[in-house]
Amino acid sequence: MNLKYGEFDILELELEALAPMHRVAFAAACCERLYPHYDIYLRAAREDDWDGEDLFRVALDEIWQFLGAKKVDAYRFRQLHSDCDQSYPDYENVETPEAQEAAGAILNTLELCLAPSVQQTISVAKEIDETLFMYIDYLHQCEDEYSPDISHEELLEIVANHPFTVREMAKQSEDLRRLRETPTLTAEFLQWLRTSSENGGKSLLDLS
Repeated sequence: MNLKYGEFDILELELEALAPMHRVAFAAACCERLYPHYDIYLRAAREDDWDGEDLFRVALDEIWQFLGAKKVDAYRFRQLHSDCDQSYPDYENVETPEAQEAAGAILNTLELCLAPSVQQTISVAKEIDETLFMYIDYLHQCEDEYSPDISHEELLEIVANHPFTVREMAKQSEDLRRLRETPTLTAEFLQWLRTSSENGGKSLLDLS
């Protein structure tokens, strides 16, 4: 199975075959590839003398801890969701719009820990698709041969065939395959899943 950009019906079938905790693990790995965008925003905020805690990193770290312990503290996760929601990047002051998608993915994954449904997992994947679309559309508009008359369907094809998208779809496909082949989420497997998304500290858009 190879996922394709925007084909969430295929992803839905794959997720339905996974155990609930495996869905959370898939979503957490997606968040790791988005998180550097939030970190970019946070560094800019700190340059403006903001010195608050990185709650989204705290939340994502606790999601991985939850996956290892296999026991959810519902109160803790609801509190994390509330705290993170209040720290959501402001639309008027955000350094990059991709930071909002990263924050949204982590919020969705916190909810997923409490109720690991297929649709909630797809919500995380949609944050990735939207991130790819926004950024590649921006890159395309910067090109010398850009035409404002391009149709939405043509733009979707450009996004789907961009190297960033091709790489991300391949990574999601690999993660799903490994999750299907791994009945138990061992510490070793979770470490692989988490670190294999690092991309040298860069995001899925090669930003850091």
